[in-house]
Amino acid sequence: MTHVGAVPAEAETSSTDGNLYMSEKQVVSDAFLQITEFSWLEDAFRHARKAKRYRNDFLAFSNDLDTNLLTIQEQLRADTFIFGPYRRHWVFVPKKRLVMALPCPSRIVQWAIYLLLNPFYDRMMIEDSYACRKGKGGLAAAQRLQHWMQHAERLPGQWYYLKLDISKYFYRVDHAVLLEILGDRLKDPQLLDLLKMVIDCDGEKFGLPRFMSPDDLEEFDWLADVGMPIGNLTSQLFANIYLDQLDQFCKHVLHIHHYIRYMDDIVILASSKEDAQEYLRAIAAFLFDVLHLDLNSKTAIRPVGRIEFVGFMVTARELKLRKATIRRIKEAMRAISRKYFTGEMSREDFDRRVASYKGMIRHCSNENIRHRLNEIYLYAKARYGGSESNE
Repeated sequence: MTHVGAVPAEAETSSTDGNLYMSEKQVVSDAFLQITEFSWLEDAFRHARKAKRYRNDFLAFSNDLDTNLLTIQEQLRADTFIFGPYRRHWVFVPKKRLVMALPCPSRIVQWAIYLLLNPFYDRMMIEDSYACRKGKGGLAAAQRLQHWMQHAERLPGQWYYLKLDISKYFYRVDHAVLLEILGDRLKDPQLLDLLKMVIDCDGEKFGLPRFMSPDDLEEFDWLADVGMPIGNLTSQLFANIYLDQLDQFCKHVLHIHHYIRYMDDIVILASSKEDAQEYLRAIAAFLFDVLHLDLNSKTAIRPVGRIEFVGFMVTARELKLRKATIRRIKEAMRAISRKYFTGEMSREDFDRRVASYKGMIRHCSNENIRHRLNEIYLYAKARYGGSESNE
């Protein structure tokens, strides 16, 4: 049975927004047995197969579901489960990234971990952390920033924004630091051993040396003690937990009110250039000393006017999709339309993807893109033989 309970700890600072630094530290104990229960693994499987149900490994796994889930359960409890191996491929959206995919059993274990840890950590995160959280997202983050810009516009003086750009964030997360952060609230040794196996993954190399890019060295020179695989469910969770340390520092040590984060994309509004510079100095030191991260040359302080953030150009009066964002939406629409009309994607999955694009467009001054997306859909229907039965 999982116990998510209040364990007395050193007094923590009260939160200004009601979410953070509770007076008693919340911890997870005795969780490993729960996430390895058959019913829990079965639920994890149903989450893992969404949008993957037609992949060969998921089809094969489903053919003898009970036996395969019992095998995962037995291996986890006997400490013989092997996480991975990863399949690697490069993507170039919006820049060159190494994306790594897992086989079906490891995806199920990832979901088993996520279903336990995500709700536990989510309720302790700040309100203005927007990535990979229910009810948040890029559009909500851009709208929140716009609200602050409208507020600043009504106040006297020139406001400035500080935009933080962390150098190769996913490639630089320190495994030892991450495990220490997790161990602060997770008091189940078996669970921590499982998380260590996921994070270290038998010495797989996900990391880059400081200030290096994927083009700068061969894969055998990559690092095994830093970095997380891009595209993984647990990587998104761990990345949010890792930078929550920065959120806490900015909110409760620096007392920054206008602070917003979407994964490693961070914007701060300050009432003076001097304040913004002071925030930058303190944050850079915290990132380096505590999280072993660096800011890169894209970090900037500028007068508040127009801010590029999470794929939008944001002003106090307008939200507009960036040209690169529009281009990616069109490319994605072509891909999902082809998959839908060739039977590789269900109507439910197709509608879910399209709804996310419509939500972005509806709130932006890029209304003409709707017509272009409709043209892409109709072209795919004509080319791939779409019929009424598809729809």
